[in-house]
Amino acid sequence: MAETFFKPHGSLDDDNVKVTGKEFWKIMKYFNRKWLLVSAILLAMIAGASPLVMNFFMGDLMNTLGKPNFTNAELNSAIVKVIYCVLALNLIMVINFSLRAFSNPEFMHDLRYYLYKQLMRQDISYFDKTPTGILIGRLSQDVTLLFQIYIDKMLMAVQDLTQAFGGLVLSFVVMWHVALPVTGIIILCAIIYYIGDKIIDKLWDEFNKNSSTATSKAEEVITSFRTIKSFDNEMKEAKLYGEALDSVDAVFHKTSIAQGIKDASIWVLIHLMIAGFLYLASYFIIDRPDMGYQSGDILILILSLIFSAIGISLCLSLSDDFKKARVSAAKVLKILELEPEVDQEQGGKELKEVQGRIEFKNVGFRYKTREDWAVRNLSFVVEPGQTVALIGESGCGKSTTLQLIQRFYEIQEGQILIDGVDIQTLNPKYLRSLISIVPQGPVLFSMSVKDNIRFSKSKATDDEIAEAARIGNAHNFIMEMPDNYESKVQQTSLSGGQKQRICISRAILANAPILLLDEATAALDTESEQLVQQSLETFRHGKTAILVAHRLATVIHADRILVFKDGHVAEEGTHKDLMAKNGLYADLVKYQLQ
Repeated sequence: MAETFFKPHGSLDDDNVKVTGKEFWKIMKYFNRKWLLVSAILLAMIAGASPLVMNFFMGDLMNTLGKPNFTNAELNSAIVKVIYCVLALNLIMVINFSLRAFSNPEFMHDLRYYLYKQLMRQDISYFDKTPTGILIGRLSQDVTLLFQIYIDKMLMAVQDLTQAFGGLVLSFVVMWHVALPVTGIIILCAIIYYIGDKIIDKLWDEFNKNSSTATSKAEEVITSFRTIKSFDNEMKEAKLYGEALDSVDAVFHKTSIAQGIKDASIWVLIHLMIAGFLYLASYFIIDRPDMGYQSGDILILILSLIFSAIGISLCLSLSDDFKKARVSAAKVLKILELEPEVDQEQGGKELKEVQGRIEFKNVGFRYKTREDWAVRNLSFVVEPGQTVALIGESGCGKSTTLQLIQRFYEIQEGQILIDGVDIQTLNPKYLRSLISIVPQGPVLFSMSVKDNIRFSKSKATDDEIAEAARIGNAHNFIMEMPDNYESKVQQTSLSGGQKQRICISRAILANAPILLLDEATAALDTESEQLVQQSLETFRHGKTAILVAHRLATVIHADRILVFKDGHVAEEGTHKDLMAKNGLYADLVKYQLQ
């Protein structure tokens, strides 16, 4: 049976990323407003310490009330301090939450911007092997999760840790004899929680793995049920599925036991802590008056230890969230730290004068996702101003050749030259500025017709755009649209031929010396094809043009025709010459005529 059915799926780490624990510090360098993060951290620390200050003033009020002969002035002073402290605490909390709410969108904007820029730097090969859904997920869900948890929860953790540590310090200052054993129990609870959490996490990983295997087994059986029934193997498959479920149940029982031991241990320790605290507090107040402790000190101690325990508990409860955020951060960093093979930001030569001569010298290339060569020992020359057609069966390397000219991929063998200069020595952006391309499927963006044409030349005037559309046989139907050139493409019903003529107008506007046509009329009806062909004939005059096509009418008038087979040129010549040879080209023509 198919082995692929047994692959566990649904893993959080679906990108094989390695989580190192240093993700937060690496992510920080992509923040433009680091002062905002530092301010948020400092404010979170102040917010964590503020309740402890209030505890101190509450204890002072209690001690004042405990005096046998306190004055109204003393009482009023203690009450005013508590009121001021409460007001200050609320103000700090408002500022803290406001800054946190303001910071997250700013941080997400910075990271999304850098991530998007980095994606735009990558080679075409990266997009070949990476599903679009994963990349969109990195830009949206992972960045959002990263900041909702990593930043927001990190600030909460800073506040909680400050509260926990400050509470312990204050309890020791006020009544260290009681605070010492109680603190020891709190720390022991935290250690048990941490160790138990680690053990349970490993068990849950095993549980998820076994569950995935059982689910995959069920999926395989349901998908292949006809075959299973044909060979009378229903009971055998049911037994195998039962064994898979047994392994799931076994791990689940272990997880439940570990969870129970952890919770019970912490529960017992908390009750021991409460009993010990009450005993020691009453002992020092009643039996050891010489220690000088007052009822207010007990209140400060109780509140400080409660706040400390709450802070530790809240920090520990964030551990699962931080794990998810670290995985998201690692996935985002994998893109941010990825260096493309062909870096369009790198330097390189620029040609002093462009003629448009293209030469392939024994070029060999294969895609990283495949074992066989896409092109091998590929050699040909296109002279300036020539129109050369590439023809051959699907998968023989024609479209790959056009992509190699644009240096979307790095070749493994040979050289590609433009005007005698190796394209690997040219600046990639400059190289692509020498080339206009019309793809097989028209690519239009969610913007106006005018902006779609202007896409190839951002500073083009309206007159230049209209002239390009006239040459591309697009002006007339554009003027019939509701808003003419301002019409939104996504709101308009355009035919395939109309879309392609807009794409041709875009290429015309670029006015590059080299023109690449990748089956530009393959999906069009006869009438649309004729209009597009007229546009192309006018446009490619005086330019070096390479066109990939299947239809005879598209290639018959080319200056030269290259017949591709298995990634190399098997025949070349004019239509008349190749027909006279009665070889591969002649066979292709006869096949089309039939």
